[in-house]
Amino acid sequence: MFYFDYVVSPTARLSSVGLPFDTAELRRQLVFLRNGQMVRNDLLPTNVEKPIENELDFEGGKEPNWLSCDRAAQFEVTRNSFGTGVMFFQLKAVSRDSCR
Repeated sequence: MFYFDYVVSPTARLSSVGLPFDTAELRRQLVFLRNGQMVRNDLLPTNVEKPIENELDFEGGKEPNWLSCDRAAQFEVTRNSFGTGVMFFQLKAVSRDSCR
């Protein structure tokens, strides 16, 4: 699994995954691979000013704006709104060896 925040350029996304796939500027994105093949590619709704209702926000990679995890990855999930009234989910990698 690869997660890219909206600030990661399409060129950087393609370079990190190593396979051709559809991507877009200023969009969050989830890409899933199995046995070196892409099985799912989701361009996620994005609002650069505030969270979107039920948005997933990932933390835990070495890079500040993207995350790559294998199938053994585990996450701690926190539901929050930071007082905005818009509920979203923060996912923090707890299996550090599985995410980079």
